[in-house]
Amino acid sequence: MERGLVVTAALIERGGKVLLTRRMEADEHGGLWEFPGGAVEEGEGLRECLARELREELGIEVEVGEEVASVSHDYGDVEVELHLLRAWIRRGEPRPLGCAGIRWASLAEAGTLSLAPADRKLLGVLLE
Repeated sequence: MERGLVVTAALIERGGKVLLTRRMEADEHGGLWEFPGGAVEEGEGLRECLARELREELGIEVEVGEEVASVSHDYGDVEVELHLLRAWIRRGEPRPLGCAGIRWASLAEAGTLSLAPADRKLLGVLLE
């Protein structure tokens, strides 16, 4: 099994809905929905990582706040430690630059989507 992977995800809210992104079909877990974010690179902190990923994937500049939740999930080939941080868009409008699509959904709607397994765990924590 590959070493653990530390991944960030953003909780961006607007009008009672949260921002979700859809994974590219060619990616692992392609086509599944997730909270936007990505893997932490060497020497990078959680907040730095999330700001970089949102800039690259969605073309937005954000202010990153506190951690809301974290979960671990074993995908078989890799153990993922997923950290959900609150974020606010400061500049730009999200557009799918590094993902297959975006959507705003209520937490209840998010539960009806095909979510990546670790993101489904995060949603469960948010709904508690």
